[in-house]
Amino acid sequence: MPLVKLSEVLAIAEQKGIAIGAFNIGNYESCKAVFDAAGELGIPVIVQIFNRLFNDSKAKELSFLVKGMAAGAGIPVVLHLDHGRTIEQVEKAISYGFTSVMIDGSELPFEENVKLTKKVVSIAHKENVSVEAELGHVLSKDGENKASFLTIPAEAKQFANETSVDALAVAIGTAHGHYKEIPVLDIERLKRIHSVVDVPLVLHGGSDTPMDDVQKTIRLGIRKINIATELHQVSLDELLVQAGLHRGKFSPIDVFMHPVYEKMKELVKEKMESFALRK
Repeated sequence: MPLVKLSEVLAIAEQKGIAIGAFNIGNYESCKAVFDAAGELGIPVIVQIFNRLFNDSKAKELSFLVKGMAAGAGIPVVLHLDHGRTIEQVEKAISYGFTSVMIDGSELPFEENVKLTKKVVSIAHKENVSVEAELGHVLSKDGENKASFLTIPAEAKQFANETSVDALAVAIGTAHGHYKEIPVLDIERLKRIHSVVDVPLVLHGGSDTPMDDVQKTIRLGIRKINIATELHQVSLDELLVQAGLHRGKFSPIDVFMHPVYEKMKELVKEKMESFALRK
């Protein structure tokens, strides 16, 4: 089926009281793993491409792959720009056929974040493309002072109202990348945000966050959960295993990479089942 907008799958998530997995891909195997896991479960999925891949031809070429796979899929699929930093990246994504974009102005002062986000919403909505934004700041690494970057509920309400975004990523204690210690999520803060914000909420830094805590956030309005680090680490770990097994032997690339695909698919399926509160 054709790609769908982020707002469409988040409406499904809201109706069912679940979260939709959003997985960052970078090659054929990661894309195939995400599609196959979602297809077997019959659950909508969000395929994400990080902003760095817009610096050359990768994002455009991967978009062809995603659109091709989506055409044969029996589930709703969103193609999403992850952590877009500039209007230029947003416009590129729209021209490549993305159905959703994130504009990340979370490091900007509040009013500048609002101004940038409103501009992107104006551009994207004219093209029937959904917009995600971030308020508060999900840190790029664990161990920094998270408390000063957490989302303030009153600001979240004002931001959502002023920008008309389709989804809002909030900072409640997670971080991007690997954790040095188990994260402590501010569930009470999320509860307050959910009580005053009408748009679907997004959890970044979902990799390696305890699933019991993740499921608590789903019950409090989180409808999209990003997974990148954990998926990429599974891929790297299995690549090392396969490199050892095939060292000194001729190994066709499809044979070498199939176990890597299987490991990624297993992880995606496990995450999606848990986000759907099936475990």
